[in-house]
Amino acid sequence: MRVVINHLTRMEAPRICIAAITPDTGRHIRPTTGRLHPLTRDLLAEQGGPFDIGALVELGATKPDPEPPEMEDRLFWPDRVQVVGRLSPSRYLQLLRGHAQERLQTIFGDELVRHARNYAVDKGCGNASLGILRVRRRPDLVIDRFGKLRLRLNEGTRSASLPVTDVRFVEADHKTIKTEVVADVKARMKAGVEVLLMVGLARAFQSSGDDSERHWLQVNGICMADRPLGESP
Repeated sequence: MRVVINHLTRMEAPRICIAAITPDTGRHIRPTTGRLHPLTRDLLAEQGGPFDIGALVELGATKPDPEPPEMEDRLFWPDRVQVVGRLSPSRYLQLLRGHAQERLQTIFGDELVRHARNYAVDKGCGNASLGILRVRRRPDLVIDRFGKLRLRLNEGTRSASLPVTDVRFVEADHKTIKTEVVADVKARMKAGVEVLLMVGLARAFQSSGDDSERHWLQVNGICMADRPLGESP
């Protein structure tokens, strides 16, 4: 299976999550080795691995491993991955634009429900957990009072505050925020540069003060049209 990498998500260091889009159909997949064998930073291109934003890779044989809403999950074998090439910035941007949606519900369905300042899907519900959102109004990046990076999404009548898990915004410990990268992206957003968001649903967990486990919405990646590829968004 040949795919283009467009989501590189930080988890608890050194764990990462990878997602990609098929260049011919625009279908998202999430290559996984199962929860007992998590993917780690050594698979990133900066560490000598095969995965980088915009990389065209051949995964080899894969096996569907869906569990709602993570219907995109496919088991793969990292040692069989081959880097075929890398899309040009213009081709990568064209690919994302061609498969972006303008509404979150178009991506995740009516199962995606507003909860306070975020959105979530109830555990085990839904038919999609990955997508690309074309931002219609200028978003903003903020570091909250807990030191977490969040994106203020100004969609609809109320803004939402979504966690940003793009691995390029943090150091190798996955905690220390690269403030210079945040400042740069923030300024370009303010200047009106086109923004495409790689959005995804997290594995289900019970948030503080909640009574149920839910799959919470997060921003897995930020693509800025003036610099679609690179070690920084």
